[in-house]
Amino acid sequence: LSFAGHDVLRLNHVGDWGTQFGMLVEHLRDEFPEALRTETSQNVDLGNLVLLYKAAKQRFDADEDFKTRSREGVVKLQAGD
Repeated sequence: LSFAGHDVLRLNHVGDWGTQFGMLVEHLRDEFPEALRTETSQNVDLGNLVLLYKAAKQRFDADEDFKTRSREGVVKLQAGD
């Protein structure tokens, strides 16, 4: 639209990442709880984040309770909890 004289605000939106963050946070809560505490997080080596995401995604696809907690976790995260 800028070619037609309109002011254009260019924003890059790559989609909704809420569920993915919820999966990762819930997986960390279960498998690496020390990673979510300020006083111990610097001592945690999470290694390959791709592997961490894949493990969380497998749980999300197979475990309805984990799926529910992941979705609810996004709401809590967005609310500042």
